[in-house]
Amino acid sequence: MMHFAEESLTFTMPLTLKAHQIANQFRQQQVNTQKGKQVYLNTLAVQVVSDYLNWFAIKTDLEASDSWNPVIQSLADTADLIVQGKGKVECRPVLPGEEFCQVPLEVLSDRIGYIAVLFNRELTEATILGFVPAVTTSEIPLSQLRSLDELLEHLDSLSPSPGKTKVQLSQWLQNVFVAGWQSIDAFLESQSSTLAYGDVRSGVNTRDQEDTSIKGIKLIDLGMQLREQTLALVVSLIPQIDDKVAIQVTMRPNRVSGQIYLPPNLKLALLSQKGETLHEVESRSQDDSIQLKQFKCPVGKIFTIQVALNDVKITEDFQV
Repeated sequence: MMHFAEESLTFTMPLTLKAHQIANQFRQQQVNTQKGKQVYLNTLAVQVVSDYLNWFAIKTDLEASDSWNPVIQSLADTADLIVQGKGKVECRPVLPGEEFCQVPLEVLSDRIGYIAVLFNRELTEATILGFVPAVTTSEIPLSQLRSLDELLEHLDSLSPSPGKTKVQLSQWLQNVFVAGWQSIDAFLESQSSTLAYGDVRSGVNTRDQEDTSIKGIKLIDLGMQLREQTLALVVSLIPQIDDKVAIQVTMRPNRVSGQIYLPPNLKLALLSQKGETLHEVESRSQDDSIQLKQFKCPVGKIFTIQVALNDVKITEDFQV
């Protein structure tokens, strides 16, 4: 039986045996108990939101979502759901007594909305509390959630999704960074010890280039492969006089969390728009960074950076 609350519209539904069985199947594929619990709750939340949207004839694609992929489940805390023709919503579980909805760093971008799903203690029912269309921090106060009737209006207003979102590097020149990415200065200000990351300002070839470069940084989570530690992906832009942009890509350990070296056999690759590997570097034992050869791109050029460790691969698409 489904129930709609009146004031700020919420939606409550029972958690079926089938939903628990699917969540348990995914949980059993995780080797870490805490990760298994995370996957279990994420899977339940995604199914609840999918059922809710389907009830309004909004088509979703569970199997194509990252949250339905055991490999991606193990490397990231993701509870995404593809809304066909629109994009991805993130379905975040909330437990009794919590006042905030937690949003992991790796899902702060590439989403068309964030939906909070509250479970009761027995995990017999779930309530969709509301949503926000975008986030800039890792915590959403439940008191700031928008009503579900606005969610339907929000989805209806969206144009068809063109595919995976690209990081627009031209916006960095105006100091505009999409969620998940930060300028080096903003990142250092947010860290408890700027000394730990002082050397991320380096990495370009000459002092003149360093003076004119714009750097963005994103923390990459490879999940179980690194025992939930993160790595820092640093992209430097150096405007050229021929209307091209020189680009330098560097991978560094997250020294704020105590890491000194990169894990061995970590691969950093430049891919073409067709997915072909143009250049690749691999870390060795006790490497404190790896860096691709500097390359130049004209305005409008699209390329992909791939970070890989063992069977886990994460890609970021960019457009100059």
